[in-house]
Amino acid sequence: MPFGTTPDTRWPLILYLPAGSLRGGDGKRLRTLGLPHKLESEPDFPFIVVSPQCPPGEIWTDAEAIDALLDRVIHDYRIDQQRIYVTGHSMGGRGALYFAYRSPSRFAAVLALSPYSPITAWGGRLAHIPLWLFQGTADTLAPIGETKDLVQAIEAAGGHPRFDSLPARDHSILDIYDRHDIYEWLLQQKRTNSAVQPPPKT
Repeated sequence: MPFGTTPDTRWPLILYLPAGSLRGGDGKRLRTLGLPHKLESEPDFPFIVVSPQCPPGEIWTDAEAIDALLDRVIHDYRIDQQRIYVTGHSMGGRGALYFAYRSPSRFAAVLALSPYSPITAWGGRLAHIPLWLFQGTADTLAPIGETKDLVQAIEAAGGHPRFDSLPARDHSILDIYDRHDIYEWLLQQKRTNSAVQPPPKT
């Protein structure tokens, strides 16, 4: 599914938040796991992927920095602002949910894998955004019960999240990023009320 090359082309964007094991200052490490690793072998991947690196000792909570990063990418590249998505695994899965909670009008959809310690109080705002969660039933690092509690909170607020419980799988489910259906689902999600900025000058 290659991109078009017309001057009017706008690219869908995925913000990918790595797990805590990839904290640090060496950006090359981000290419070893998850979605950035997938890109190494798929030059025609139909999204722009932005993958920041979390500083040592921190977690994904700096919403202002993420907003500034996305604003810069939107300014510099031809991004389809109605198709900006956020995903992550483990600490990154929690970060994806948190940033969507903080800025539900920014993202067209959320894809969260093995989210670590999600907060049920986020359910009300997450109910207004398409959401797909994956969790292994044998996950001991991020117990599946916590994710089920979040799903129930979202449903109680009127949301309809997709939740895939993966039998006998543990915390390491990064192979989910090899599935074509998740990207087809993402592309079906489009924000219609985003505040769209002008495209960058050529």
